[in-house]
This record gives sequence, structure tokens and C-alpha cells, in this order.
Amino acid sequence: MLKQINKFQIGLLIFLLLAFTLLTGCGTRKAQQNSETNPPVNTTQGDSSGASSSQSDTSQASAVKDVKVTLYFPNKDASGLVAVERNLQVSNDEVIKAMFEALSSPPSGFSQPLPSGTELKSAAVKDGVATIDLSSGFQKNFQGGSTAELMTIYSIVDTLTTLPDVQSVQFLLEGKKLDGILGSLDTSVPLKSDPGLISKS
Repeated sequence: MLKQINKFQIGLLIFLLLAFTLLTGCGTRKAQQNSETNPPVNTTQGDSSGASSSQSDTSQASAVKDVKVTLYFPNKDASGLVAVERNLQVSNDEVIKAMFEALSSPPSGFSQPLPSGTELKSAAVKDGVATIDLSSGFQKNFQGGSTAELMTIYSIVDTLTTLPDVQSVQFLLEGKKLDGILGSLDTSVPLKSDPGLISKS
């Protein structure tokens, strides 16, 4: 009788173990299936700042433009100024700089209006006044009397006042305003164009 009970208990124990093993296996398979169908959510976000940091500077320099201007050069005997039209390549709307540079290259048969070594350090227009700051070479290398002084100063003034937004020109030398930048002509105030100096030949 005891042997039968022991066999029964052993059989029951084996049955329970098998049942437990089967149930555990099914649960594991179900968990694996759930993990495959519903993958874990990635809570970390990618760095989105890379796109903005890699943007290049899209600013572009102003295109070079062809501008028709009128320049005034002293005639051969320096008795008057003669209008000469030229087409200049102007970048960044620096038309005054381009005109000033063109004055240093007079056409054949005309006098050089600018003393050698003259440089335009800066130029600005405000309220109709073009203020130009010239290097010291403009004064140091000037040669001539009062007539040459008139030709040099008004070659610049009459040239720049052809621009629609310029009515007069204020001269500076190395950033300073002088009473007579080249001699006797008062340059402490802005100078307007002098039509009496313009010659037709």
C-alpha cells in the first residue's frame, strides 16, 4: 500500500514538474514574440544641431557693375578742366573710389590732376557732402602754384559733384580738416563745383 502511495506521489510530482516546465516555456515564447512585434522605444534623440552648424556663409559680395561716369581733367596748358566720359567697373557700389582712381590715369593730351602717391583712404556721403580722406602724399608731392592748385582741387570736386547725391566735397588729410590743404585755397569747408573752370576744349 505504501509503495502504491509513493508511486502515486512520484507520478504526481513528475506531472507537476512537466506542467510547470510547459507553462514556463509558453510564457518565454510569448515574451519573445511581444519583444519582436513591439521593439523597445529609443528615448535618446539624435543631434539635430549638425545641420545648422554645417550651414555655410551664404553672403555674397555685390556684383561688379559697369558705370558710366564723367571725369574732369586739366587740359594741356592747365587753363581749364575738360569733361571726359568713361565706363568704370565698380564693385560694392564704391563709385567714388573708382572715380578717384580713374583721375590718376588721364587720357593722352591731358595733365595729371593728382600728385603722385595720392591715396584715397576713405570716402563717405552724408547730406549731400562727400567727405574724402586723402593720404599725406597728396600734400607732400604737390608741385605748382595757385593755378595748379585750382586744377587739382576742382578736378576732384567737379568730378565727384557729377554724382546725383553729391553737392559738395569736404577734404581731409590723414583724417584732419585743414584750412588750405594745398596752399591758399580754403578747404576747411565743403567746396562746390566751379563751372567757371570748365573748358569745352
